[in-house]
Amino acid sequence: MKYTRIVVLGGGYSGMMAARRLAHNLRGQPVEITLVNTAPHFVQRVRLHELAADRSPLRFSMHDVLQPNGITFMQGLVTALDPQTRALTVKTAAGDQSLGYDYLIYALGSSVDMSVLPGLREHALSLASEATAAQLRDQLPSLAQTGGRLLICGGGLTGIEAATEFAETYPDLKVTLLTRDEFGAQLSLKGRTYVRQTFQLLGIEIRDKTVIHAITADAVEYDSGSLAYDACLWAGSFSVPTLAREAGLKVNTGGQIITDDHLRSVTDSHIYAIGDAADVSAAIGTPIRMACATALPMGMHVANELADRLNGREHRPYEFMYYFRCISLGRKAGLIQFVDANDQPKETIMTGRAGAAFKEFICRYTTWQVRHPRWTFLPRRPAADRAAHKASQVVGVR
Repeated sequence: MKYTRIVVLGGGYSGMMAARRLAHNLRGQPVEITLVNTAPHFVQRVRLHELAADRSPLRFSMHDVLQPNGITFMQGLVTALDPQTRALTVKTAAGDQSLGYDYLIYALGSSVDMSVLPGLREHALSLASEATAAQLRDQLPSLAQTGGRLLICGGGLTGIEAATEFAETYPDLKVTLLTRDEFGAQLSLKGRTYVRQTFQLLGIEIRDKTVIHAITADAVEYDSGSLAYDACLWAGSFSVPTLAREAGLKVNTGGQIITDDHLRSVTDSHIYAIGDAADVSAAIGTPIRMACATALPMGMHVANELADRLNGREHRPYEFMYYFRCISLGRKAGLIQFVDANDQPKETIMTGRAGAAFKEFICRYTTWQVRHPRWTFLPRRPAADRAAHKASQVVGVR
């Protein structure tokens, strides 16, 4: 009997969801599903700032979760992809191995880009991985004891969550956040006001509209001067692996694989791309940001899409709509920023302990979804909104 070989690259939110849901959808059928990932366990990226604050997020083994579902786990780093022969080269502890596929689900995610500024890689820390979060965790207690300054560069959600988490955990730590944009630019007026008030209560200094040019061993340099620090955390831009570009797949300027509205690579229909490493925005007319909120639905969709394809059925195109953004502000407060279907902020927010509880629920539910993929649903636009959205694409509104 000929088996259809399906390989999933990456064991993050989208890759784990795709692999486990696909195994459920195709149970009893002649398929072989292999997931390749560099780490032997699942990493909760949304909780890395908590790990850096000396908390211990839940961990579970890839093998223990995948094997009962008939999925083969291979720990290693993919170093080459050849779409012509449908083969991968995987660097493992036992040496390089060749891995063939009939269908590939590319879910390699993203990492913090530490190459965008002089001195960044040499002098700054990041929340890119458990290892880098642990480096910061080990430094913060002694830094707080001496009243040192932690400088956080980046005013996005990562920077905001990290600043509040550390300021609350270490009240004697001097926390300063630098951002090139207006602080809280991605939030509504009510949302920005609430986050500013929370920063003030926690004693966090904000310096916005500040463009950093370089980082030295003890200071950051910007247009109007410099600012000294004892530890520097870079919470800036993300980058994706270069593997897809090197393989000749069509990618955007950031290196994300450009897909059609079924999440297939526009270069090769046997390759699906999901999560941070995929760009489906042009195909569906909705901006897709890098987040587990977008990664999980993409993983769900591609599992349903590929299962239908293998069974000779047509599957509907991918759709997505936003509902809210969840932001933790330490353990005692949070902000739920409600947004429209295209991620534009509304003036409706949830704050305080209710916001913190809701954010914690979402984080737990996210991990639960990865472990129980059959009991999840895909967000889909209501019929009226879907018609209006398609009409706006025709006339070029979005």
